[in-house]
Amino acid sequence: MARRRREPETDTELLEYVVPDGEGAEGEPQGRKARRAAKKAAKQAAEDERDAIPKAKGRFGVRSMGIAYEAFQSLRGRSMRTWMTAIGIALGIAATVATVGLSSTSAAAIAERFDATEATQVTVSFSDTMRDAGYGPTLEAAQRVREINGVADAGIVCGSTDDLAASRTEAGDYVREVPVFGMEPGAMAAYGFEFTQGAAFDEGHVARGDQVAVIDESAARDLGYTSLEGGPMIYIDGREYALIGVYQAPEGEAKLTGAVVVPPTPCIEADPEYAAGQVFIRTDLGAADKVADTAPTAVFPEGPDNLSVSKPSDLRSFRKGVENEMQALLLGLAAVSLVIGAVSVSNTALVSVMERRSEIGLRRAVGAARRAVAMQFVWESTLIGLIGGLVGTVLGVNVTAFVSLYRDWQIVFDPALFAAGPVIGAVVGIVAGVYPAWRASRIPPAVTLRT
Repeated sequence: MARRRREPETDTELLEYVVPDGEGAEGEPQGRKARRAAKKAAKQAAEDERDAIPKAKGRFGVRSMGIAYEAFQSLRGRSMRTWMTAIGIALGIAATVATVGLSSTSAAAIAERFDATEATQVTVSFSDTMRDAGYGPTLEAAQRVREINGVADAGIVCGSTDDLAASRTEAGDYVREVPVFGMEPGAMAAYGFEFTQGAAFDEGHVARGDQVAVIDESAARDLGYTSLEGGPMIYIDGREYALIGVYQAPEGEAKLTGAVVVPPTPCIEADPEYAAGQVFIRTDLGAADKVADTAPTAVFPEGPDNLSVSKPSDLRSFRKGVENEMQALLLGLAAVSLVIGAVSVSNTALVSVMERRSEIGLRRAVGAARRAVAMQFVWESTLIGLIGGLVGTVLGVNVTAFVSLYRDWQIVFDPALFAAGPVIGAVVGIVAGVYPAWRASRIPPAVTLRT
């Protein structure tokens, strides 16, 4: 019975069937040459198929979303380590977000503080030559200044050239050397005096020439004044004054700390023991330049050009420089925190690679491509960074809000930071995971046999 020939099933068998052995051009049988070409083509097809594995569905999630899911499941299995690693990035992101948020918020507060203090002070001063010639500010001149539009408060002020002896008794017991200022009530209002005991002297005391005084609380403690009950007296260079008030030195006016303030008689009389008189002016916001141009004529119409005027300088560039320096410093500290977090993520990923060598080798042995292994570790570090970024953003926003509310600042926050925090965290995670992922992809399949 004739034996039926089996039909060819593979490309190689087909070529053997179609192309019989024979002498080729190069002296090699044509059938063998064709079979060799077929084997080469089959080998190339197998390599192409293996390279295409990441694009196919498989158990280990070699597609992009599958790899991300595998990475997520891997992190779930190590939740404590994941959270501890994410804390490093979270702290760095929180520092960054809080730095930017607080910088913006504090910038507005700084601007308000500058505007409310330095930008509203004008001083019109007599020279020492004018004082020696007997010229000084008058009560009428101070009143004219107060009537200028844009002036909130104003008054005459001058200070003693040297500290004077102050005592609680006429006999000179408990003597302390203190600075003494002659000052109008309007000047005290312009400086922003606040009294803890008693009150300031008024225009009536000045008009009558009453010998009254107020004292800073630190000087009062040094001299032993605990209360104003009974009408205590204070002796300044032997001159008797009734002590009627204890004040707290205005913020930013260190010269008034530990001082005694008396009516402006020494300023008006051009007393040589006192510096030349001045008219200190507090203006409304934005009126300083106008008041500075008008005040000298009101103070000394006979020769306004002989007076010197001090007005606020343009503080915008200075303020901007302070803000930039502060923000640069804080952002530098935040960057250090981010670097520490990135190193922590990278170190944890490397430890994970070492612990999972057998798992990685097994995956490589069953056909997982190096790219798939590397991508899983990159995804793991990216997810850790993303978690840290989300947590850090929430912490940073809450820190900004808490500090702003505590300091009574208006919150100024850029909404872009809500998205920037997680994005920065993810980027840090990607950068930190590149080297561990490369190490994981280099693990050979044979490592499974050794373990």
